[in-house]
Order: sequence, then structure tokens, then C-alpha cells
Amino acid sequence: MPISSETLVGDRYRLIRQLGQGGMGRVWQGLDEVLGRDVALKELVVPPGLSEEERQELRERSAREARAIARLSHPNVVRVFDVFTGEGGDPWIVMEYVRGVSLHDAIPVPPRRAAEIGLGVLAALQAAHRAGVVHRDVKPGNVMLSDEGRVLLTDFGIATAPGDSSITRTGIMFGSPAFMAPERVHDSRTGPSSDLWSLGATLYTAVEGHSPFERSSPLATLTALVTEPLPPPQHAGVLRPALDGLLQKDPADRISAERAEQLLRAAVAAPLARAPLAIAAPPAIEAAPPVSPPRAVPALVATGRSSRRIPRAALLGGAAVLLIVAVLAGVLLTREPDRPSSPVAQPSTSPATISKAPVSPKVSPSPTPTPRISASPSPAPSGFQLPAGWQMRDDGTGFAVPVPNGWRFGRDSDGRAYWRHPSNGTLLLIDQTRHPKSDPVKDWRNNEAARRSGYRDYARVRLEAVDYWDKAADWEFTYTSSGGAALHVLNRGFVTAPDQAYSIYWSTAAGLWNDQADELQVVITGFRPARS
Repeated sequence: MPISSETLVGDRYRLIRQLGQGGMGRVWQGLDEVLGRDVALKELVVPPGLSEEERQELRERSAREARAIARLSHPNVVRVFDVFTGEGGDPWIVMEYVRGVSLHDAIPVPPRRAAEIGLGVLAALQAAHRAGVVHRDVKPGNVMLSDEGRVLLTDFGIATAPGDSSITRTGIMFGSPAFMAPERVHDSRTGPSSDLWSLGATLYTAVEGHSPFERSSPLATLTALVTEPLPPPQHAGVLRPALDGLLQKDPADRISAERAEQLLRAAVAAPLARAPLAIAAPPAIEAAPPVSPPRAVPALVATGRSSRRIPRAALLGGAAVLLIVAVLAGVLLTREPDRPSSPVAQPSTSPATISKAPVSPKVSPSPTPTPRISASPSPAPSGFQLPAGWQMRDDGTGFAVPVPNGWRFGRDSDGRAYWRHPSNGTLLLIDQTRHPKSDPVKDWRNNEAARRSGYRDYARVRLEAVDYWDKAADWEFTYTSSGGAALHVLNRGFVTAPDQAYSIYWSTAAGLWNDQADELQVVITGFRPARS
């Protein structure tokens, strides 16, 4: 019987929708009709062309995953409720349903947040290691961040545990090359220390936006892992001591789990001044405001790097690596450290998000016709009403701007306030100056001439004056980030007083631009300057 939504499996589990699919499995959201609770079901999907022996090997791996998780009862490990055999003899694993987002889709995160996540993953690994279970595939895609604040380690599909016969074939290592410990490449040794290396690579990725030895292919990645020194992290801040200890290539030099916990707790507790936040958004040149002279230092991040996606895995033959991907998904909900401005909209009573399979949008870097963001003839008029689910936010300098609930507040390396969508990366940044330029259009053209070469596949959509406050201009363009993502940007510069001007910088995935036009309009219409 074909498997689809509304199918009843295991005589009690009603499938609702597919959450994700990897090389060997699908993950479904389902309803346990006996207990009336939401569950996640992992279905084994056997690739075509395998022999019966190979099919049985995969079935054993699925049972192995269930046994490994069942050995653990820990708040940082996804729980297993049931295992049953479906039609055709393939097993299903029934697990708790987690509303959240994988770390893979929350990257990049600030060093302090990465340390908090690291403590949760480390606690899960310590519980597993005490039970004799080695995970072997710790990576951002297997770390869930629930909207209740939990950090959970998932996908024990290739874990090893006492009493399990090995299902790894001679000459093949299972795992993800970008997060695999060097000793596993050298001689296939696997132990708790190997999981600690993978934790270090995961946290490195969380703050840097890419894994330390990630290359264009699995073979190139493994070669770099074995032959090249660790690239020093540029954005680790207070996390650096923990990364240095976890990412020692020789297991004998690698720090213990206990020492890793000490260093991660120290990173979480460190004074904020020791961990300046640098956000991995557009290249450094992108956010220099039209209302102030070009800066001598990068405007957003000192390195000009962009957020990068971890490439999906492939099968590396002969020497190689079979990558198994299975994630549950949803949304990360974090507290914002900024403060609401008055008036404050009441939070929406509906859930902030719904769980979904994390999918990187397929977008084109070339500009397409988009809805024009119209200027408000009277910005932030007295009759302006905040939509449900929004709040007026400020950074203490006097302006206020509407921001959707749940967006994360921070400051870039130049101290400018920004808010970022918790899962899709959309960025709202406010810059300001007390020394406005006289002609916003001319200033944008000068900026474009000086900076367009820094944008890969740069394409202007429009650069023109708009009717907004005293005088204003929009610079709208598209480009491709260094990670390959097509982005669409609006940078609106405007003067509100002889000694006050602002820039509203809005950057999002090109494929989301049309869908977010209404949100951008709310931001522009509701902005309130400190002086006008």
C-alpha cells in the first residue's frame, strides 16, 4: 500500500504530513490514535537495487537506532515510544514529536548561544557514553532546538552500543565527512572521544557558518581533515577555548567531556564585553548607510563572510562515507534582549510557527518584478496600528521600529541594532547618523559605484528617490552570497531632521521577497525617529 498522509500504520498511528527525507528514511508527523498525542515516525526507505542481505542490514540499523535511544532516558535525547514492523518487513520507529528547528537551519548563532547549545548536546553525549552508546554522527542537522528551549540530540541511526553486532562493512565508514573525527579516517577507531571532536566541529560550524574542513566534495573534505591544520575560528569569541580543546586531532590531546563542560559553562558565564557579536549576514560592504560617509571598517562583519549552508551528503565510494540525513524540524524561539517600546502589541495567541521540514529555498539570483515598497506619505502616523504579532522595538537611542514577535535582537560589530528572523535568516538592521548627506540618491549612487564589485552576481533592481520623511532614496538589489544563496536587499536611507538620518536595511532570500513585502511595508510605515 502506498504510504501517504492519512495512512494508518502500526494499527494506531495516523500519518499527518511528511517532515523530511534523507537517503535511507522519511520522517512523518503523526497522531497516536490510542493515546491522542502527536508523534514523529521514522520510516525506513530502502534504496532500489539492494540485495536481501543489504536490506536486512538496513533493518538491523533501524532496530539498532531504537535500541540505542531506548537505553537512554535524558531530557537532551529524543525519546522513543514504539517500534513496529510495517508492510514489507521494514521497521518504523515512533518518537516524540518536537516542534523546533535544527541547528543546521539556525546557523549562525552567537558564541554564547553556541556554548549553551553545546552544553545540551554534551549532556546527551555523556548520558549516551555512560550507557556504552557512541553516536558517531553528531552534526548540526542532528541537533534540535525546540520552541520550549530544549536542546536535543537526534538520529542514533549509526550509533554503536554494547551487544550490537557491527553492521559497518569493511572499507566503509558511516558518518558525515565534515564532522567526522580524524582517527576514524585513519584507522576507523570510534569511541566517546570521537563524538567530542564532532561536537567541536558542530560548535565551530555554529559560529563560523561552515565546518572547519568542509570542501567541495567528501573526498576533498576527508583529505583536508587528515592533512591540513585547523583553520583558526574568526567568530568564536568566548567559545574559542572549548573549540581549541575539542578539535585536537590526536585523541590523546583532546579534552575530556568534563573539561569541555567546564569550558562551555565558562563561555556562557563570561561577561558580554568579552564576546562581541558579529553577525554573518551580507558582505561587510552591504550595510554601510547612505546617510554617513563610507566606513573605514566593514559595516556588518569584519570578515565580510556570509551565512553558509552545510552541503547535503553523498556516498563516497571505496574509502568512503555514507551520509544518513533524518531531521525533525520547526522553529527556534528565543528571548529578545532588547526592550519593547510603548505601545506594545499583545502577542499572538496562535503558535509562532509550525513544524516543517527544513528546506533551503531554490531561488534565482537575478532580479524579478517585485511589489514596490511604497513610502508612507506621513511616516508612523498617529493612526498607525500594529498588526497582531508585532511589537514596537528600540535600542535605547530614541527611534522605534515595528518588529515581528520572536525575531532575535543583537548588535553588529559596529554596535548597530538588528533583528533577525529565527529560522529563515531575514535581517532588519537600523543605522543612523547625526550628519546627514544632502542628496540620498547621489549618495546611494556613490555607494553603488564603490561597492558593487564586492557583491557576487550583483544586479540593481532600482535606485531612486522616494517620498518618505524629509527626503529619502531606495537602493534595491540582488546578489549571491558566498554560500550560494540568492539574496534580495532594500536599503532605504532617509533624513528626518537637519541633524538626524537613518537607514533601514532589509535582506532576505530572493525567493521570499514577494511573500515578505507586507512585513517590510509595516516596518517602513511604522518607523518612528528620535528627531523629526
